[in-house]
Amino acid sequence: MGIAVRTHHAPMHDDAASDAPRQAFDAFGNPVEVTFPPDLHDTHHLRLKALLLSVWVVSSFGTCYFARDIQALMPDWPVAYWMAAQGAVLMFLLIIVVYCVAMDYFERQQARDEARKRAAAHQASLAASDPHA
Repeated sequence: MGIAVRTHHAPMHDDAASDAPRQAFDAFGNPVEVTFPPDLHDTHHLRLKALLLSVWVVSSFGTCYFARDIQALMPDWPVAYWMAAQGAVLMFLLIIVVYCVAMDYFERQQARDEARKRAAAHQASLAASDPHA
């Protein structure tokens, strides 16, 4: 006597190309509203992330690597120690603030563009349905 084994295979699909509405759930399984579109990471956002990451690398590792040279510029003040101890934290906080402001700008710009597209589509539908035009 044979034993039948059933396996479930998920359908193959491309999430990025799917036009189905996105549904998100919180920790308790309740549906929540998705506020950001899934294609938020366009070239502007990736360039911003790359720029801020390079600023972080230069400020963190560059300060430690060039500590003696930086100290030679200001021999009376421990600038290399200050940059390694407190300056790195302040630079990280500055990077976070710049990222938040830039992302807010990008999101507002995207919302304006979508509103303009909707308004243009609405005007086109009104013009098409106007019998006196």
